[in-house]
Amino acid sequence: MEETNLPEEIIVLILSWLPVKSLLRFTCVSKRFHFIILSNPKFAKSQFQAARERKTLDHRLLYNTTVPPLESLDLETLPLFGDSSYLERRLLYSKIAPRLESLHLETTSFGDRSSVRKLQFPFQPPVGRLSLLGSCNGIVFIAFDERVFYIWNPSTGFFRKLPDPGSLCDQRFLFNYGVGYLSATDDYKIFIATDVYAIFSSRAQAWKKLEVYSESPPSYRGTLLNEALHWLNQENGIVAFDLAHEKFSKMTMPNFDERSLNQFGYLGVSAEGWLSFALSLWNARDCIQVWVMKEYGVHDSWTKLFNFRFLDPPEGMWSFSRVLVLETSIVAHICSMKEVDNDCITDVKGLIKILHKEEEKCGEYVIEGFELKMIRYQESLCRIDD
Repeated sequence: MEETNLPEEIIVLILSWLPVKSLLRFTCVSKRFHFIILSNPKFAKSQFQAARERKTLDHRLLYNTTVPPLESLDLETLPLFGDSSYLERRLLYSKIAPRLESLHLETTSFGDRSSVRKLQFPFQPPVGRLSLLGSCNGIVFIAFDERVFYIWNPSTGFFRKLPDPGSLCDQRFLFNYGVGYLSATDDYKIFIATDVYAIFSSRAQAWKKLEVYSESPPSYRGTLLNEALHWLNQENGIVAFDLAHEKFSKMTMPNFDERSLNQFGYLGVSAEGWLSFALSLWNARDCIQVWVMKEYGVHDSWTKLFNFRFLDPPEGMWSFSRVLVLETSIVAHICSMKEVDNDCITDVKGLIKILHKEEEKCGEYVIEGFELKMIRYQESLCRIDD
C-alpha cells in the first residue's frame, strides 16, 4: 500500500484532540511526531487550549512533606457525557528526595498502594529544603533552599534552572510566594517575598525588586485567579497582588464569626472558576464549610456552597490541616495528635476523601512527615524557552 503523507496542519489538528498521556506514547512513532509533540511550542499551546475548552484537561496535585519520596495520587475519574474520554485527577506529593511515585485516588481505589507509580526528577536536585511555589499551564515552579529555582513539567520531563535572584533572596525563608501567567504577553511570573518583594519574568529572564508595599502582608503560597495572586490574612481578609500591574489590593472574606474560626482557612479555585474559601469552626470542628465568590471582587456574591461533616473522625485530638475542593468531593488532610511526656506530638497524618452528597469518608491514605504543602497542576506539553 502506498504511504499517504498528510499535510502538517491535518496531523497537528488530529493530534491536538489526544490527551497528553497518549501523545507522549506517540513520540516514538516517527521523528516527525516526536518533533511536533515535544519541540513545537505552538502545538503545545494549541493542544492545551483545546483540552481546556473541551474540559478534558488531566488535573493533578503535587504535595510535599519532610520525608521522601514524591508521590502522585489520582483524586477522581469523571466520565464526560457523550465522550469516551475522561477527566483524571491526581495528587502528587514530594518529600525532599529525588524519587517520585504515583498513586491512584479514584473512589474505588483511594489509598490502594498497588496503584503507586514511581517517578524521578529529570535533574540532579540540589541538597536542601524543597518548596513548591505553584504551577501554570502544567509547568511546576520549585525552589531548593529558598534560592535555587527551577521550572519543571512533570508530564514531559522538561526542566530549566532559573537565574540566581542574588541579593533579592538572601534570607533562607520565603514568607510569601506564588506564580502566574500573563496570556497577553506570554509571560510567566514568580512572586517572592523575604525582607523585600521581588518578581521573576520569563520574557525578561531576570529578577527585579518591586517598589510596592502591602499593609497586611500575606503568608505562604498565593492562589492564582484572574492573573492575580491571593492570600488569606488573619486580620485583614484577603490580599491580592495583580501580576500585570504589580500592585496589591484587598478583598473581604465571607460573613462569619471570625472568633469561632478553628484554624486558618484555605483559598482555592472552584470547578466553575470562582474563588473558594474552605474553613472549619471551633463550635463545629468536625465540619468544613466551603464558600465561593460568584462575582469576582464583589463581597455580596460570597455564597456558602457546601457544609461537610466528618462522620468518622479520629479519636482524641485532631484537626484539618489542608482542604481541597473538587467537583464531586473534597479531599482533606487531617492531623491527629497524641500526648507524650506532657508534649503534644503528631501521631498520624492522612488524606481523607468525602463525597458531596453522602458526606461520608470513602477512602483514606496515610502520609508520614510534616509541613504538608499541596499544589494543583494540569498535564500539558508546555515549556518555557529562553
